Amino acid sequence: MPEYRTQEFGELTPDQPCARQPSLHRIVADCQPEKDTILDLAGRYGLLTVSITQRPEPGKPVPVSLLAPEPLDVWRREIRELKAVGDLWDRIAAGDRRGEEMLERKLAAGLARAPFHLTTVRENGSGFRMRYRPATLRTALWQRLAGEVAGLIRCSRCPAPSCGRWFLKGDASRSDRQFCSDTYRVRAFRRR
Repeated sequence: MPEYRTQEFGELTPDQPCARQPSLHRIVADCQPEKDTILDLAGRYGLLTVSITQRPEPGKPVPVSLLAPEPLDVWRREIRELKAVGDLWDRIAAGDRRGEEMLERKLAAGLARAPFHLTTVRENGSGFRMRYRPATLRTALWQRLAGEVAGLIRCSRCPAPSCGRWFLKGDASRSDRQFCSDTYRVRAFRRR
């Protein structure tokens, strides 16, 4: 989860895009690899490969101009790879076991080029705990996809007509939930 994202006024602000959008790896994999779509994703969620190692001082934002531009081809490649691995996982989860070795190799490759920060933190008198934090959005996306494959999270696409949004099942929500929101659940029920 990258620490910062760009704002319209050209400064970086703190952000955790996978916390805001838990199924972001699926959203990125489903997007069209076109310039406007990629720029929209980068504007909403941050750059794929850029990490800022130090927090700016309070009240002193970091200008975006300090970052190197990120080529669109980096996004296109990541979209293609996330889509291929996500589709492969969907086939395996549906019962087609033939691609398990390939899935393992592709996930390992995606995670291998994923930088992260490892720290220890003290928690309210209960000792120390190790904390892992992805250093880039790319790392967070691959971590999320690996978490889905490992069964740590469950993502589902809303079946409601004119929706199709990805949402997280389980934990805070019901694991048998079928729709992304009550609004779409009611609309689908009314259409029956």
